[in-house]
Amino acid sequence: PPARGPASASESIAPHATSRSESRRDPITGDWTLFAPNRGARPNEFKDDPVQPSVEVECPFCRGQESLTPNSVWIGLPGQCEGEYETWAGAQIKLAPRAKCQEWSVRVVPNLFPAVVPVSEVGSTQAGSTQAGSTQRGDPAGAMSRHEATGNLFRRALVTGGHEVVIESPDHVRSFTQLDLTEATLVLLAYRDRIRFWREQPSISYISVFKNVGGDAGASLQHSHSQLIATNQLPGSVRSICDNLLRHHAQTGCCMQCDILRAELRDKSRLVYHADDLVAYCPFASRLPMLMRLTSTQHLDCFEDLDDSKLENVARLFKRAVAWVERLHPGVSYNCLLHTRPPGVRGDADALHWSIDIFPRLTRVAGFEWSSRTMINPVLPENAAQQYRSCAEREDPRFTL
Repeated sequence: PPARGPASASESIAPHATSRSESRRDPITGDWTLFAPNRGARPNEFKDDPVQPSVEVECPFCRGQESLTPNSVWIGLPGQCEGEYETWAGAQIKLAPRAKCQEWSVRVVPNLFPAVVPVSEVGSTQAGSTQAGSTQRGDPAGAMSRHEATGNLFRRALVTGGHEVVIESPDHVRSFTQLDLTEATLVLLAYRDRIRFWREQPSISYISVFKNVGGDAGASLQHSHSQLIATNQLPGSVRSICDNLLRHHAQTGCCMQCDILRAELRDKSRLVYHADDLVAYCPFASRLPMLMRLTSTQHLDCFEDLDDSKLENVARLFKRAVAWVERLHPGVSYNCLLHTRPPGVRGDADALHWSIDIFPRLTRVAGFEWSSRTMINPVLPENAAQQYRSCAEREDPRFTL
């Protein structure tokens, strides 16, 4: 790639600052984060123990409670399972035999309370598909114009797609770390297969896979589970990020994430783990404290294109990363976000790169963040990485980067 000019004064910072406040720019999103390490020492009259569930409910995700959820659209069992086909949402979905429906390790079911209008409930012309008019997939403006009712200032659009729940075990486990490696790999296989299904739907522009663990992270049930939301609209912030990545590739010939990984591997101060081609690190301008990113040095834009053996390695690292978060902050709520190339983004596949973000919910968004749209982070990523590395070293004293 061509050599770049010197950084501006605002971007030239000490690489290992530990106490002063400073602002850092995320090269991927373009957002600035204000790091204020001294904020962590503030007195707090409102600090309390991790939020505990206020009521006990009959868990609809446990074995024997399958009737409390919609029918499965994906079932995973260890080993091979002969299956049958059933029509759902206009597609053929492979299921385990009905007679063995109670034999499962991972189930994917439609969410009973979907955030989007299910594709199966609307006609193809309403779903924003490429067959409807001249609008291309990933063009929310076109979708808005078809449903616009109140003029240019106040637009509205029908948001369609799918909202699914990945139930990660028939047992009432509360943490991904309680799964064995085979079960954890099945969860990632479910992610992969369901993303593949939704990206083939002509109306879908964006797919989000995420885990909410604990009340402060948005979870309403304790049973370990993930969610997938596929929509016919590409969020503006995602479009902006993808445009930035495509622009970087056009200018340099390189994937920005690959450039970042090469720099992180040289610097090592924010590196948490590196083995074979898998990496865990704390991003330079993390918007939230203790945020850790998992990805691969082998370039791949779509998570759903990983093969089975690579998924097993990712599952192993994912389990370890979640364990590090839980060990450092027992009982904390946390989120996990899977980033993969949105179906609605066109352009060079070499510009985008899959990743998984994991972050505990240690701070709350307050007045400055809401008014400025700038996050305040009290933990420098170098310090966060050091804490995570200490966990890895306790697991294996031979651990080295």
